[in-house]
Amino acid sequence: MGSRSIWNNLNPFRWSKTIRRVLLAFMAVFAVGTCGYVQIEGWTPWQAFYMTLITVTTVGYSDYDKSEDAQMFSALLMLGGIGTISYCLSQIVQYATTKATNPEARMLKLANKLTNHFIICGMGRTGERVARKLAGEGKDFIVIDESEDLVEQFRRDGMIALRGNATDDMTLMVAGIDRATGLAAVTSNDAANAMICLTAKALNPELHIAARAETDSAVGKITRAGADVVINPCRYGGDGIVESLVRPEVSCLLFSNPSIGSGSLRFVEYKVSNLDTCHHVTIESLLQDYPGIVFIASRLPGGELKVRPDVHHELKSEESLVFAGTAEDIATFSGRYRNAA
Repeated sequence: MGSRSIWNNLNPFRWSKTIRRVLLAFMAVFAVGTCGYVQIEGWTPWQAFYMTLITVTTVGYSDYDKSEDAQMFSALLMLGGIGTISYCLSQIVQYATTKATNPEARMLKLANKLTNHFIICGMGRTGERVARKLAGEGKDFIVIDESEDLVEQFRRDGMIALRGNATDDMTLMVAGIDRATGLAAVTSNDAANAMICLTAKALNPELHIAARAETDSAVGKITRAGADVVINPCRYGGDGIVESLVRPEVSCLLFSNPSIGSGSLRFVEYKVSNLDTCHHVTIESLLQDYPGIVFIASRLPGGELKVRPDVHHELKSEESLVFAGTAEDIATFSGRYRNAA
């Protein structure tokens, strides 16, 4: 486990509200008891803490002689402290039992915290690949599938997985479709993918949807159902194989291949922020700062895609840039511009 994971587990701000309430209650009991004995008997903080400990645990008082005021305070502390500790222990047992026996509630709680995330509908081989890729990109996402075994498998891998029918409005709403950035409809059934797109677009018209089509004839239907991009895995894979046969050098640059090292190109889309426009950034200035980057196209909000933008073009807010570079070039660029993806 890395240092970041260890810190996430130790960071009290990431703990459950139940655990935080229990710890605060324990601390309050011992703080009140310690301060009370210090004030009444004039004991040292350690003596007062020790007396508080043996009071709330009902061990006994043979070690100390107390004044009448301290006895009255001990009685109150015993009643309040034992009641508080009993409540805390019951909360811990309930929390542990709920977490062990109701993982669905935990998934729903995690899903409710996500915004600007992605939703993956269908967890076959394509859906698994999409999930692994998004995880590698550091993106938040939720997976949906009707198979209990697949859902459990992805939960064991640390992913937020919901069991349900992705064509159902309620399932998508539980997955936070109103807060999502994009959706992938990648089941093996074209009709189901079309229905998912239709339902998702109705719930969130601004959602970007990528869908899978098993047949070429289904591409148009799924597009009309609301998909922004429709991909036929067989056609896409076949085209990649042909490229590797006919134009192997181009294929090496375009397709991720461990055998060619880190020199393969990555295509990146960058959304221009207001901060960039305040500094009057141009394509030329970016080329000077990042000579390894190749700028391919740009698109203004609501405008057409412009291939090879002019070097003197000044970036506008919300403009999208498409460029390419090696993994090292992209990492250097992303170190300054966080919107590159």
